[in-house]
Amino acid sequence: MRRDWGPLLTELARQLEDGRVYDRDLVALATALNTVLDAYSRHPYVRDRSRTGGLPHLR
Repeated sequence: MRRDWGPLLTELARQLEDGRVYDRDLVALATALNTVLDAYSRHPYVRDRSRTGGLPHLR
């Protein structure tokens, strides 16, 4: 299992905030992030917890 996803995503957020990601790349990035979120939401643990409102880590 990869444990570096959190730090990598944090670094991506930092680069977005700092303007180090080109505007021309934002649409492709949004598409990729939506693909990740869709896959995340299909995960059984997430689906079961979302029914009970137990996902405080999602905004």
